[in-house]
Amino acid sequence: MPRRKQPPNPSPQQPQRVYDSALKGLMDDYAAEIISELLPGTYLESEANSEIERESIRADLVYKVKRHGQPHVLNMELQSGSDTEMAHRMLLYHVELYLDYLRPVLSVVLYLFESSLPETPFREMSGEQSLLTMEYQVIAVWKMDAQTYVRQGIIHMYMFLPAMKNANASLLLQAVHEMKQRYSRIGFAKHLTRFMYILRRSTTVSEQDKQRVEEALAMEYDSMIDDNPVVQERVAKSRAEGKAEGELQGLQLAILDAVQDEFPSLIELAEEKAPQIDEPDELRKLIRLIYKAPDEDTARWLLNNYAA
Repeated sequence: MPRRKQPPNPSPQQPQRVYDSALKGLMDDYAAEIISELLPGTYLESEANSEIERESIRADLVYKVKRHGQPHVLNMELQSGSDTEMAHRMLLYHVELYLDYLRPVLSVVLYLFESSLPETPFREMSGEQSLLTMEYQVIAVWKMDAQTYVRQGIIHMYMFLPAMKNANASLLLQAVHEMKQRYSRIGFAKHLTRFMYILRRSTTVSEQDKQRVEEALAMEYDSMIDDNPVVQERVAKSRAEGKAEGELQGLQLAILDAVQDEFPSLIELAEEKAPQIDEPDELRKLIRLIYKAPDEDTARWLLNNYAA
């Protein structure tokens, strides 16, 4: 009997991994609220990501939920670009999860940025005969209305705002202000980082509005990071090294210190990239961002892009 062949997982470029990581981080914080918002009548029971065998099931996010009072499993795939194999992957995950849990499986794909969308439902056809039909839901964030979410104060959806339609500079800055009022300093820092990554990739916000938002937040963003005692100590160290060894070289060494402290597995990448950055202001900014990075994928993306 031939072995079942897994549909190939896409090999995302580094920026896509950063966006996927940002989305998964948000779901870690607000899964219950976001699930109920995106899938009315569906309520979180528990996350099941730690239960599944990742070697056999590569699904992004898996939850035990109740839909209209009945137990289900929810498989949510997070996409920042198109994937021609998405329907096949959803079929495979659906079958695997059903066999594991013996519950109906709700399959959802969340597309963050504008891209081609898979056709749903998936149908396996033999001529004109349908052998199998699998329903799954496709959610396109760029078709959602940012003004509606801000007007209703649905703050757990604010990280998605830059990817939504009708998002302008005034609306986005208002949303950031509301997030700052709601969250702790650390929580706000995480949300702001995710928010800015999505803003930079957004196709629904004009370049002029992006610039307005980034300029308005620059001072607040830097000061928020500067207040962190660890960052203060390291930036002071980088300045001292700059006086002793030459400002540029000292800052490049401070990048290595930051990476060694926070993401030691990236030290070889940092050793390669730091000498390629020859602007002191950019190096200082990168030091702060490395200490601020929520995960290794983000830090890798920062190193690669600042050295580009």
